[in-house]
Amino acid sequence: MPIDACSGLGARLAPRLGKLANPVSHERATRLFASITPSNAQAGVDRLWANVGRTFAEFAVSHRMLRAGRVAIDGEEHLDAALNSGRPVIAVFPHLGNWELAEMQLGFRAPGRVAVIVAPPASGARAAIAERVRSKVPADLLVNSRTVWRRGLAKLREPGGIFMVAVDENAGGQVRGPSLGRPLRTDGNIGKAVRLALTTGAIILPFYSERVEGSHLVSRYLAPLELEGDPRDQAAVLEGVRRLDAVVESPVRRLLDQWYMALAFRS
Repeated sequence: MPIDACSGLGARLAPRLGKLANPVSHERATRLFASITPSNAQAGVDRLWANVGRTFAEFAVSHRMLRAGRVAIDGEEHLDAALNSGRPVIAVFPHLGNWELAEMQLGFRAPGRVAVIVAPPASGARAAIAERVRSKVPADLLVNSRTVWRRGLAKLREPGGIFMVAVDENAGGQVRGPSLGRPLRTDGNIGKAVRLALTTGAIILPFYSERVEGSHLVSRYLAPLELEGDPRDQAAVLEGVRRLDAVVESPVRRLLDQWYMALAFRS
């Protein structure tokens, strides 16, 4: 199927089917939009479902999209500075735009250097498809488990190691970050990324995906964060979390209708 047709089909089907199949998720997203963009809440949720539909449909043509140049890079100077720094890199991102394509793009940009946490779909058939697509990227796929952070630490200790982490994970039915007006937390992926950076001296490289039109996206790399302090010092960890949370929250608020985790968010 042509890329635009595949992406467009997902955009057309998801707003209707997503609401029907996932009423709780739809209600959570509606409440979040009403609290942040009350004048345009329902239209925003509809755009969110359309983006989710495009993202899921594009998974089948992801490598063709990358080869076709459908995913541009903004902030390439930040990416190059981190990759050429000679230091370990923790690349952190929220689930915006088509985050899968941004992950794959970084894997191809630094072949053999990247490890990324993945959560296979519950369905065996879908998990097999995801594995087949993701395995074409020259990166280590670390299935989420109790040992995944230890394996990430090992990757960062390799020469030029890069550990890619989503900092808006849904754990125990709650999206841990960004804070979006809630108290800061140091027990989620944001806190773990900060502790790992303080432990290894890694650069934190924030980035996110933004859908600019149809099946065209941009991976936006932001200025790297340099953190200082002892990972056992709660004040140093909290300060790192505060800085990283602010960096991640800004694009999430701006692109709320592209934030997948809005479907799981609870205040």
